[in-house]
Amino acid sequence: MTEVPLRILIAEDDAQLAGLVESILDKDGRFILVGRASDGNEAVRLCEEHAPDIVLMDIGMPGLDGIDATRAIHARDAAQHVVIYTGSDEYDDVARADAAGASGFLHKHALMSPDLAEALHVLHANYVSRVPDPE
Repeated sequence: MTEVPLRILIAEDDAQLAGLVESILDKDGRFILVGRASDGNEAVRLCEEHAPDIVLMDIGMPGLDGIDATRAIHARDAAQHVVIYTGSDEYDDVARADAAGASGFLHKHALMSPDLAEALHVLHANYVSRVPDPE
């Protein structure tokens, strides 16, 4: 059985880093890039337009930062899968990302890892198979 590629939106203001991430995921074959955003406002707009399976979001974006963009995306669609990344080692960043609705968190160094595609695939599989929160 052939696996359907995951549709991904990359939100990164550094064009070189965004291109590197795109190249890594493109080589893997399990992802299709549906958009690249260079600021938080564009990430929200492209997410509405393309409904990606995964939004890979830099925490430090111009305009709306990654936290506020994630919050805006989740206000529109609480089920949207957003993975936030940062170069910071501050626990507060993880807590803020979680509170905004991010369903995954990566350190920026992971973006250059040959294991990035596998990590995103596992994060997404865990996300879609999660047990619903009790209400």
